[in-house]
Amino acid sequence: MPAKIFSMEARQDGGARLALNYKHAGRSGIQRLSCDLPQAGLLQLVLFAEALSLRKRFGQLVASDVSIEGLVVSYDPAQRNLHVERQAGYSRQTAFVPVEVFQSEMAGMTDICIAQAEASKHGAALKHLLAGCAAPAKLEELLGQDEADLAMHQLREIALLLLAQEASARGSALGRQLRGKKSQDQARQAVSGLVLELAAELVPVSA
Repeated sequence: MPAKIFSMEARQDGGARLALNYKHAGRSGIQRLSCDLPQAGLLQLVLFAEALSLRKRFGQLVASDVSIEGLVVSYDPAQRNLHVERQAGYSRQTAFVPVEVFQSEMAGMTDICIAQAEASKHGAALKHLLAGCAAPAKLEELLGQDEADLAMHQLREIALLLLAQEASARGSALGRQLRGKKSQDQARQAVSGLVLELAAELVPVSA
């Protein structure tokens, strides 16, 4: 099996190992850019990949980037490749990875992070509330049933990742709302509000 240009390897601590093989213009042979991502860093990269995927699906191409402890991944709508930069001390590496290759490899990391979110303390409650979230009024009208369903599925995944992280933070207001029987309506409003915010930002319709 040929070596992958770009690979992500999950770690037992919840993080991942990123590796990218590339050809340096001024050097012979294949160079390698690699680094370890903590669990929080992996989540950031997954959210970046999910937002990029959703925007590309619906033609909302905008410049974006994510920065994680010396690693910067940038997307330019005018390019087919992502720009990857790794800074470690005085050492700096830059490389490119095709967007399709990045998204394909990140799909496995997305599944892992979603499974972790679902298994978190409030994961089941959040998943239940997200399932009951209504789609933005114009979503199906402008995108059609199939595309609207795909958009909502991905929006719920992104929302679950964000909300599970928020609810697990010490002193989280959302966590308190999810635990209290009398505050379920507040939790439901917070969850549906985030979905609508994400829809307004990431898909080409007005919420």
